[in-house]
Amino acid sequence: MRTYASLRRRGDFARVQRRGVRRAGPAFVALSTAGRDGSRVGITVAKTVGNAVVRNRIRRRVKAILDRLAFGTPPHRDVVLIARPGAADLDFRALEAEVTRLLT
Repeated sequence: MRTYASLRRRGDFARVQRRGVRRAGPAFVALSTAGRDGSRVGITVAKTVGNAVVRNRIRRRVKAILDRLAFGTPPHRDVVLIARPGAADLDFRALEAEVTRLLT
């Protein structure tokens, strides 16, 4: 069960990218800003990362990692995770370690 909502509107993504604090790793860039009512997450995986199968696999894995983290608990924040091409080469445990590091 998801404890967070998804960023859906282009304006929400743009606001987080303009005002957010940036943290980078080898496989992801995380932009984070204070949330309003609850935590929301947007996941961006560009075509440079891989084909549709690879991009969707990364998206599913990140969602599973966020479910394990209980991300929806306070403090609430809006986060945009941008996958880099190296994300496709990492196994689940390495992805989990990096996402956890970027979000804590």
